[in-house]
Formats: sequence, structure tokens, C-alpha cells
Amino acid sequence: MRALVLSGLLVTLVAGRMVSQRLPPPLFPSARTHDLPGAAIRARVASEPNIGSPLLAAAGLGLLGWGVGAVAGHAIQGDCFEEYCGLEGIFYGGAAGGGMGLAVGAHLGNRRRGSFPLDVLTSGAVWGVGYALMSSFANDGDGAGVVLTAIMLPPTQLVATVLVERATGHSRAGRLQAP
Repeated sequence: MRALVLSGLLVTLVAGRMVSQRLPPPLFPSARTHDLPGAAIRARVASEPNIGSPLLAAAGLGLLGWGVGAVAGHAIQGDCFEEYCGLEGIFYGGAAGGGMGLAVGAHLGNRRRGSFPLDVLTSGAVWGVGYALMSSFANDGDGAGVVLTAIMLPPTQLVATVLVERATGHSRAGRLQAP
């Protein structure tokens, strides 16, 4: 029995000594532990999200913003006595809410890398140009032009806002990494 206890104690001491001699890898690499004379440690930059993330976020929040804006526009319009005045509030409220939702979604989907005020400005500018085109077609009596502009305006506004967000995000990332 005595030999068994001594053998167990000896195995425990030897195994413990072998394990204690192994150093765990460092949690944070440094120039000292890797023997890199004069080399600087590279800064880790989070990878940029692919184009799908800002597109989906902008589309989703744009639709949500359009719905909230349309309801708010209709409520603000209040009691009106004209034939289409309720639709006017829905149209302008939806346009404002949708444009703001596009900008917020593109900015958040791109991990807040770009310029949010520039996103709002881009979304509003594209909507303004589309509205001017629709008004021009409506004044000329061109129903096909109004319908085509109404169909093409939301996707154009979405793509333009996302591209501006990504472009400003690229330029900001380049400025932050410059020595």
C-alpha cells in the first residue's frame, strides 16, 4: 500500500512539474514576445460590411419610416374638406419618413462609418429631383412618365443613399489609417 501511495505521489509531482513548465500563449501579441526587432504592431481594423447589409437595413428602415411618416402626415393633415387632401398628407409624410429611414438604415447597416448628414442630404436630393420630374410630367399630362418616375424613384433613392454612405465610409477609413 505504501508503494502505491508513493508511486501516485511521484506521478503527480512529475506530471505537475511538466505542466507547470509550459507557458500559456500570450493573450495579446507584442513585439517583445515575437522577437520582431523594430517592427510595429499592425492595428486591427474591423472589416467593412458587404453591400447587402446597408442595402437591407436601408430598405427595411425606409419602409418602416415611410409607414410611420404616412400615418403622421395623415394625422397632421387633420380635417380637410377637399377631395385628395388626406392623400397629400400621406404622400409628404411618407416621403419624409421614408427618406429619413433610408438614411438611418444605410448608416447603421454600414456600421456608422459614413456621414449621416450627407446620407440625409442625398436621400432628400434624390427625392427632390424625382418629385420635380413627376410634377413636370404631371403638368405636361404625361401619365406614363409620372408612373415610371414613381416606380423608379424609391430604388434610385435607396441605391444612391447606400453608395454615398459607403463612399464616405471608405474615405473616413482611409483618413484614420494614414500615418
